[in-house]
Amino acid sequence: MKRLSILFLIFLTACSPASRPDHASFFNQTPVPANLSIDSTSEQIQRALWESAPRWSTLQMEGTVTWYMPDGSTQAAQEKIWLDPINSKFKVELTGVTNNPNRIIKLSDGVNIYDVNVTANQVQTFPYPDFARVGQYIPPLVEGESYPNPIWGQIGTPLSNLAFASDYSQAKGTFAPVAAETVAGREALAANWTFIDNSSPSLKLWIDTEIGILLKLQQFSKDGSGRLESESVIDTILFNPAFEDNLFTLPAEYQALAPAPTSQMGSVPVVTGSGSTSAEEAGELYFFYQPRQPGQSIQLVKVSGVCVFDANCPPLEVIPVPFPFNFTINALSWSPDGKYAAFSYSDQSNGTPTKLWLFDAAAKTWTSLAQFPYIDPPFWSPDGGWIAFRTQDGLGGEDVYVVRPDGSELKSVSTDLPVEGRPYIMDGWYTENIIMRSALPGSLGSIYLVRAANGQARPMFETALTKAQFIASPDAGFLAYDEYDYNTQVHAVKVMEPDGANAVTVASFTGGSIYPMIWSPDSSLIAFNYYGSFTGGEPTAEVYVVTRTGKNQSLVYKGTTVGRLLFSPNGKYLLVEETTSISGGHLFLINLATLEQKILQAPGLSTDYDWYAPSWRP
Repeated sequence: MKRLSILFLIFLTACSPASRPDHASFFNQTPVPANLSIDSTSEQIQRALWESAPRWSTLQMEGTVTWYMPDGSTQAAQEKIWLDPINSKFKVELTGVTNNPNRIIKLSDGVNIYDVNVTANQVQTFPYPDFARVGQYIPPLVEGESYPNPIWGQIGTPLSNLAFASDYSQAKGTFAPVAAETVAGREALAANWTFIDNSSPSLKLWIDTEIGILLKLQQFSKDGSGRLESESVIDTILFNPAFEDNLFTLPAEYQALAPAPTSQMGSVPVVTGSGSTSAEEAGELYFFYQPRQPGQSIQLVKVSGVCVFDANCPPLEVIPVPFPFNFTINALSWSPDGKYAAFSYSDQSNGTPTKLWLFDAAAKTWTSLAQFPYIDPPFWSPDGGWIAFRTQDGLGGEDVYVVRPDGSELKSVSTDLPVEGRPYIMDGWYTENIIMRSALPGSLGSIYLVRAANGQARPMFETALTKAQFIASPDAGFLAYDEYDYNTQVHAVKVMEPDGANAVTVASFTGGSIYPMIWSPDSSLIAFNYYGSFTGGEPTAEVYVVTRTGKNQSLVYKGTTVGRLLFSPNGKYLLVEETTSISGGHLFLINLATLEQKILQAPGLSTDYDWYAPSWRP
């Protein structure tokens, strides 16, 4: 069963100015102090957090973040922070304390954002997005929705999030005062926060009794064990200091390294035309719905694709299944025509054997096509004539099979692959062939095409290439892949023709990792997620969209952990599965014509559940 844990609050969704209420009258008043005490109610604490932003204009602080690993080890980082939200300026210095000596500087001069890896002497540049020019931001209060501060979405570091306290006021739950304490020389109210469906606290917050921001934060495991997962503590803090202009200027020694901004996030569209479409063209979104309350079951659900651009759409629908969900769940794999989905899952209490199921979307029936000890997620051939899947026997043996959607012609197709390359990984299809590569250690190797009809295997290219995952475009005209140089640690996202010719680098990054990567339905765009890493070891997820020729690279989403990316059937929207947030895992949508971001909404769809493993039925 999928388990999700809170790492720290991520950038859930960006709010355009039109989506926010007018707070001008509030700003024209002298902000009311939080006036928290041990006698404060849950509602008073929530409101103090929600209205904290106008109580300060600039802020300087430093402190430490510590992560407590399940194996008993710890990772830690120090942060120094300068914030000027009214002018869209910030500076953060992040330094490793244990396990990682890297030093990172994140800087905004109000025009551009600079990410500086001091250790590697590298700089990345992004324009400051228009949607994040929100000043002293108070989020709207909308039932079932979260609107974290867009400024912190550009910073993303854990300690700096304590300053944007309204982010902790929007999830459903209760605050319970515990004690009055002193943190960083300030009076603080210690309070536990418990999610509405839980019995034990998920957070313990030390809230500045006058300003309402957090001075200390502890986050606990969501399994109810009370295990401490992380602690953020401010050691020194100064409210409303005057900053010199050069504080937010990129240091001279890095100016020559700073490239031109790589995206116009929030201002330049990725596609043209309206994101809306007809109900028939919109398709349907299927995903898994996991309750947080003990004793309830995971469900397979669907919403109309119309909900992507219009929340006034048909309600959430639960799909009946012939088995309980007790094990790891992968997304449904849809046939090209959208009539059927293939799904590997065990209907046995011990998790084996696994069956390959065919789901008929119209009839809502499930048929077992094959059975093996373990079956990996299946892939449909581009013409819908075959389903390919990899099997494992639990003893180290593996094989690849194909089967027709009606259950006929089940056969192994991996016997022609070189024995010395076993085990093999199945990456998908290219025309009538399955793309296979060796999983053995080593950066280079041969990539094979295995013909589904007869199992004939041949090298995909004349020479050995980096053993990357090659992703065929829907029109079969191009292959996209991540080429990693182990010496320079550079990831190059490349596109080439199927014979290996005319490779073009469309994006590059140093360090981190790139996954997943997908093509748009018309084969014109590539979307991919880049994982960087904070000094303390926590990931940062950045989702980019770029043309297959390398033009118009745009950073369209920033978060913490991205599971899947999906283009809508018409290619106008990108769906992001964010698996870690303050309220769990949810699905977010980017309108590629406007770059507006929002959480998926539909009648009956609750953010009190985790949503994951989405698939888009065309």
